[in-house]
Amino acid sequence: MSNELPDVSRYLTYEPRFLDPALPTGFWLCADAADVLTIQINAGCMAAGASWDDLGRCESFFARFPYVLLVCPDPQRREAMVAEVRRRLPETVLLVANDPAFRGCATVQQLRDTYGLAAVDHILLDTTELPVYGLLDLADVKPPDMTGMKRCLSGIPNLDRRIGGFYEGELSVWTGKRGEGKSTLLGQLLLEAVDQGFPVCAYSGELPAWKFKYWIALQAAGPNYIQDRKDPVTGRSLPAATPFAQRAIDEWWRGRFHIYDIGNRNTHDAADILRLFRYASRRYGAKIFLVDNLMSARLQAGRDRDFYRAQSEFVSELTAFAKSAGAHVHLVAHPRKTERIDDSDAVAGIADVTNLADNVFSVSRAQDQGDKYDTMLSILKNRFFGERSRAITLSFEPLSKRFYKTGTGDPKKRYGWEHVYTQIKLPDEDVSPEEDPFPDK
Repeated sequence: MSNELPDVSRYLTYEPRFLDPALPTGFWLCADAADVLTIQINAGCMAAGASWDDLGRCESFFARFPYVLLVCPDPQRREAMVAEVRRRLPETVLLVANDPAFRGCATVQQLRDTYGLAAVDHILLDTTELPVYGLLDLADVKPPDMTGMKRCLSGIPNLDRRIGGFYEGELSVWTGKRGEGKSTLLGQLLLEAVDQGFPVCAYSGELPAWKFKYWIALQAAGPNYIQDRKDPVTGRSLPAATPFAQRAIDEWWRGRFHIYDIGNRNTHDAADILRLFRYASRRYGAKIFLVDNLMSARLQAGRDRDFYRAQSEFVSELTAFAKSAGAHVHLVAHPRKTERIDDSDAVAGIADVTNLADNVFSVSRAQDQGDKYDTMLSILKNRFFGERSRAITLSFEPLSKRFYKTGTGDPKKRYGWEHVYTQIKLPDEDVSPEEDPFPDK
């Protein structure tokens, strides 16, 4: 039988005439040559000059045996041996001999000399199978308490009730026609995260940092802390957070809200976005991330086919980042050119965008002026609970750009800055008009 085995004598020390893969004892991989000589049948050890890295070259050899048994009486050496072998033979069935099998002996030869040859054979009776990395016995899986799992709530009761909130390690895709309110709603979700103690990091491919801040500051301030500033040239009225509120908001989100600086560029390298996200996670503990939107991230691609592959890879990397960082990533993706967005297939691009997502949502405005709501939020996919719904309706307060529950909701929610800083009484300030942040073209 031995002549049918691959020759790996360059990496392993063994006696070919003593090898028989048909025996049920498997192959005994020993710590040294002295133990190999004692066991003889189906036994071997690393050859002189070979390294643990060479074990991978022996995989086809080990595959001929029903399993490989690691035999080493010394507990410390055995622990190191287990770590090295398991990593380099991921597909091999591995057993390890336990301490009691050696009866306190320092070597297998001492075990044989003290207790007889039968004691060597009995090593096989006290072994433990090593689990392979990435493969679990379902019976051993300990599910977490779902009610206690860490997640960020949206602040929209109907949405939180249906999806449970935005859990760590997930990717949510948001779609909807241009101008339907996706970015505005997501800005509000970021404020909700900060208010719950989750640091956030945002990439906005369409807005420079000052304009992004202008919009989201209105949402943070709320209708009670917004005043109009009139442009003396055009007479246009410009809503803005009051100076006091803006200072208080800046202190509230300082160190907990970071934004990617797009500068004057129109497209932005996807790898750079991921790099800064990882930094924000490690340095500032950011847990909620926004990519707005997928089309503005520059992907390394030429032809359409390459573009879709690059798009898939970017979304895959965002998913992997969310899992490794214990974060939740929100991604804006435009829909296909269609009248209705009623399932996740309506998202433009390759199907991997929504296949990889844990949640897919669409945002659309009310179609009829007679509707009692302003915006429809639809759940197109929810991996956790399998929830799908088109029944979440929202009203919109245009001054502060806030969404709130239709009917019984209130756009005047107080965020953390207001609870703390409104206790401070400041003198009235003279507010002079500012330049129009959105001049007509």
